[in-house]
Amino acid sequence: MESLTHSVPSNVTHFIGQSTQERIAQHPCYSKNASQYARIHLPVAPACNIQCNYCNRKFDCSNESRPGVASHLLQPMDALTRFHVIKQRMDNLTVVGIAGPGDALANPKQTFQTLKLIKEADPKVQLCISTNGLALASYVEELAALGVNHLTITINTVDPQIAAKIYPWIFWEHKRFKGLEAGKILIEQQLKGLKLASAANMLVKVNTVLIPGVNDHHIQTLSQTLKEYGGFIHNIMPLIAQPEHGTFYGLNHYQEPSVDELALARESSVLHMPQMTHCQQCRADAVGTIDSPCSSKTEQANYRVAVANTGSEVIDTHFGHATQLSIYDLTPNEIRFVETRNIDKYCHGESHCDQISPIEAIHDCKELLCTRIGHTPWQQLERAGIRPNVDFAFMSSEQALKVLAQNIEYTEQHAVKVERG
Repeated sequence: MESLTHSVPSNVTHFIGQSTQERIAQHPCYSKNASQYARIHLPVAPACNIQCNYCNRKFDCSNESRPGVASHLLQPMDALTRFHVIKQRMDNLTVVGIAGPGDALANPKQTFQTLKLIKEADPKVQLCISTNGLALASYVEELAALGVNHLTITINTVDPQIAAKIYPWIFWEHKRFKGLEAGKILIEQQLKGLKLASAANMLVKVNTVLIPGVNDHHIQTLSQTLKEYGGFIHNIMPLIAQPEHGTFYGLNHYQEPSVDELALARESSVLHMPQMTHCQQCRADAVGTIDSPCSSKTEQANYRVAVANTGSEVIDTHFGHATQLSIYDLTPNEIRFVETRNIDKYCHGESHCDQISPIEAIHDCKELLCTRIGHTPWQQLERAGIRPNVDFAFMSSEQALKVLAQNIEYTEQHAVKVERG
């Protein structure tokens, strides 16, 4: 296998040793040569402990591919189910990450429960998280004990004056801080966490958002500091600041960096650290290889619906009695049959109808049409971001799907409201 350093100047090849090469061999974010391997981001972390001027987390946006975006949130057990389903379909899945849509370590309960469940289910899979680093120092030991070998920290500056222009506030030790004070605390904690993680033998990738006029003149100083504190690889990413995203920078017409500006920043950083240049700035619910369509918005492009029936043209089946589901993809202009999925009947009498339902069979669907469904399965589906619908009971499947197709925008908004409760 070619070395990761094939794309990095020879004066930085000493950064990468043989044992490290083995650790990155199946992690697509750390090596271009690992692009054939897939990863999954499990969106179990909704809250964030800092506010960034380039960020606007949208849980329900299915048509954007950028950090902090996820179509819906998952509970840890639902995340485990999703992992099992994707693993069955992708034998090249080697990495499980938690990258939001908030900050992984601002949601420690959900994050660590999910990591533990995944590790128990598949000890060979590589675990990683992304964090802003504010709370990292407190959790390095626990992350290392779980076998988290890869860690991403977003560090945009080591100058509190610049930090004050990027972060309106941070929430630290039960108190909100602003301005220079917030910048000083954040930078101190980020560098402390970076040093501890490196000492714990983690490979730390540092993400930096390149913001013209804010931190673009500071990259070489930043990169040198990151290296001194144990950073392994530097990923300089372009600012995304389109007004329709609703971020502070977007609404105030900050310019995104040009290709030349991005290249210049990477040039100044490579003097100190190897560069990641193939980042796709993935969603918090990304799945697949980095360069595959399913790692971005196209995975979510259609509105997928499951219909419980007995093979007839009518929606005639209680979800608990279903042994097969018809799957359809809807757009406002098209109804396309995808496949029939066979499932095991889980309801065997009234006293058993609230047992765990076969959610994994419809993990990729946004709505389920059936005649009836138990209260517990209904809640399970909602937690997984799937809307149960009994309004079309005993109606024609074709007629029901036409109604949904004509009202997809409203239906998606309503489904999200149901999920959030």
